[in-house]
Amino acid sequence: MMVLFWATVLLCSVGAAATSLHDSNSAPYNVNIPLASDPVSSIEVVHPAHGAIEKAPVGFDTQINIRPKGAKLFAAQYKNAVVCVEVNGVVVDCSQIGKSEFRYHQVGSCTVRAYLTRSGSLNAGNQMFDFESAPISFTLMNEPDYDELIARAIRNNEAQHRPGFRQSLIEWANLQRKRPDGDILKRLEIAEPSRRNNTAVQRDLLLLVGVRTAVVSHFSFRQAIRETWASKSALPEGVKVIFLGCRPFATALEDEVDKLTEEAKLRAIWEAIELEKRVYRDLMTDELDCEDSYFRLADKTKQFLHFAATRYPTAKFVMVADDDLYLRLDKISARLQHQSKRYYAGPVRAIEDATKQRPIRDPESRNVLSRGQYSLNELPPYALGANFFLSMDCVEFVAKNSGRLRDLGGMDDISVALWMLIMQVHPKPFNGLKYLNSGTCRDDLASLSDLTESAIRVIHANIQQQRRFCHDFQRNVWLRQDIGAPAEGQPRLLSFDRENVYFDFTIPTPTESWAGQLMITVSTKTRAGVKVSFFPANETFHHTFLRKVCVQVQLNFPSAITTCAGIRNQIRTQLLELYVKLAANTSVDPLQLKQWKVAFEQT
Repeated sequence: MMVLFWATVLLCSVGAAATSLHDSNSAPYNVNIPLASDPVSSIEVVHPAHGAIEKAPVGFDTQINIRPKGAKLFAAQYKNAVVCVEVNGVVVDCSQIGKSEFRYHQVGSCTVRAYLTRSGSLNAGNQMFDFESAPISFTLMNEPDYDELIARAIRNNEAQHRPGFRQSLIEWANLQRKRPDGDILKRLEIAEPSRRNNTAVQRDLLLLVGVRTAVVSHFSFRQAIRETWASKSALPEGVKVIFLGCRPFATALEDEVDKLTEEAKLRAIWEAIELEKRVYRDLMTDELDCEDSYFRLADKTKQFLHFAATRYPTAKFVMVADDDLYLRLDKISARLQHQSKRYYAGPVRAIEDATKQRPIRDPESRNVLSRGQYSLNELPPYALGANFFLSMDCVEFVAKNSGRLRDLGGMDDISVALWMLIMQVHPKPFNGLKYLNSGTCRDDLASLSDLTESAIRVIHANIQQQRRFCHDFQRNVWLRQDIGAPAEGQPRLLSFDRENVYFDFTIPTPTESWAGQLMITVSTKTRAGVKVSFFPANETFHHTFLRKVCVQVQLNFPSAITTCAGIRNQIRTQLLELYVKLAANTSVDPLQLKQWKVAFEQT
């Protein structure tokens, strides 16, 4: 297993005094031959990616690869180490690891190499250094040209996707009510899935993935996931994916004059959420006793673990993930097959970087940890929050002690590490889980985070068409630009009273030609009616018409207090009352009325 060390080297233009470390006449990788006991195996440039196009000025990320169990030795032998960077044969910076703040400005074609020496200085004249990276070539452009290039690339990528792939939640809900998608109608027809099937799925679960999502604003990310790596065709056997939302909030405008209008908008958002839940049956909101807020992430994670332990107790592992990532669940599930109890894993930077991590005390940072929350000067090793795994015994420990376990607000990953310390379970690195915000794309990844909805779909298309994972990769085309952006306006909890559904029956005046036609108008106290017609000659009452009514109720009144079974019972009761009323009408042909009743009683 490689242990990784990140050293961010930021470069700037340099004067004529700069020198070259690479002699074109010498053998490539002109390095001292390291001792077998050397903890370092290599150094590489990881940003920019080979063949990339970047905007000036550019920063460079280097990665020092440490041999297994070499972290402590590295810290001792390389504490004064220097990383130098050479661009187009010119050394532009030499700095201690992680301490350079330079940037490189010169546009054009560039080739960059990184050099590592443990001595604290680099003898350019003798060209002696410990490690040299392979060369990386890229192109540097000025801002206007680069911005136009990226905008064009984004448009080209998005043109590959289905229309409306970036629809908001409310846009999607409104469209379904006007022109419902055939797949949506089929999903709503299966209103009450068999519990027996659910039990079978739970019994065979290897992995339950809980994807944390912002309920109102990240609908397009959920759709991207549902249609790609969590789709029925892509999901490995024994893996289930659900979305973790908590009680939803929406933004209310503080200067909104018409409070009734604002209230109607908020209710429409709430009903759109309810429709999504009815259609996909994978979004958890009120089922989790938590609030949908970044600053309550730890509570959301705790509530999910409690939910997982009680609803999916036979699952062997649980994964917590964010909704801006692509998961290779085939690779992940294959690796989990070889794990057992007391398992806690993910990207562990304290191990991968071979450095101790300290809490952020800056009150302006959204990741701040006050001394009142966490008094120590060092953080325990922890798996980063966008991707981590727990075995079910660890999940059950959190579930059983959820009322007593303290958390650190938005710092759910550190909170989990502290909870696991009580069990003396320590995080293990899970290789191949990367973040685009602090790295690049690699074809062997099991997960890549910080993606746009479009990038999630592009990666899936690459895999489906048997191309490389990173085919057509452009970092600033794939990278989400709004990570950590605060929401505007005043958040309002979306909590409304659920309403009863009412049915009004209309039949033509019974005549000799009347064949039992019927129209039902469905409504609630606050929503106008939706009409559904029954034609006995074309459909059966129970198998076709009542199912059609149930679909329309779920589509147009998703927040109503009802189930399909409840709808059937309510309609039968009211129809019986209508039959009694019609039977008392001497102008109605008794034979026709009897035939009409028989039609309704058919099963």
